[in-house]
Amino acid sequence: MDKDFKDGLLSILRESNNELVTHWLELFEKSEYDQQHRYYDDFLGFFEECLEQDLFIDTDEYNATVQFLTKLVDVIGEKNFFNFRHCHYLAYMPLPIFKELEKKGLYNSVNTKKILIFFESITANIMTNILEDKKEYEEASMAELQEREAPLSEIWEGILMVSIVGTLDSNRILKIIDKILDRLEDGDIEHVVIDISAIFDMNSEVANQILKLNNAISFMGVDAYLTGITKNIAKSLTHLNISLGSIKTFSKTKTAVESIIKA
Repeated sequence: MDKDFKDGLLSILRESNNELVTHWLELFEKSEYDQQHRYYDDFLGFFEECLEQDLFIDTDEYNATVQFLTKLVDVIGEKNFFNFRHCHYLAYMPLPIFKELEKKGLYNSVNTKKILIFFESITANIMTNILEDKKEYEEASMAELQEREAPLSEIWEGILMVSIVGTLDSNRILKIIDKILDRLEDGDIEHVVIDISAIFDMNSEVANQILKLNNAISFMGVDAYLTGITKNIAKSLTHLNISLGSIKTFSKTKTAVESIIKA
């Protein structure tokens, strides 16, 4: 970086901080002044440290600036950060600096390009961080959802319990079957208790999926027991003339476990 330009810009950051912040605040309503003053003042501190490193990327100072602005996205929201005044928040940040450079006769295409490239790099890194965070959040949420929708727990030696919550269709039952069969492959489970007390609606489709689950468990040489048969579920099964075949049914999990232990 040109030494005269660097020294001139450093002097602006150190001696004209108030002017830079004042230029920045012109872009906001008075009600936003205090908040934006703090954000821009902090940014100028990070920018000065990056300038000491000739605005090179992949330095500790550069990475710290990216982290600061990424955090700012969380604070003010993506919409405000990337669509601020119908333009990118970052696109406005150099404007006060350019105004002061012009006053000192340092504003030219070469110097401007250097600063803009620096900001474009930061923007790209922030976008990458946001996308990666979203991907990690979605993957974690999906894993948590899959765990919650049919949690497995060994409630007694050799007795596995699966609780089914919500609705039950062909796609979901396949996932639940895979999850249970993976556990049964260990060979230490002899009984599976299926709790359906939290199923939203009992109909012929749901009953058919439960039969599929029972068959899959039976193929592994393990006995299945259906618990959580409430009054409403029993009435629905009777009204629809639905049969659950040979599945042993119980109103409570405790009763099913007691029956297994006695047997």
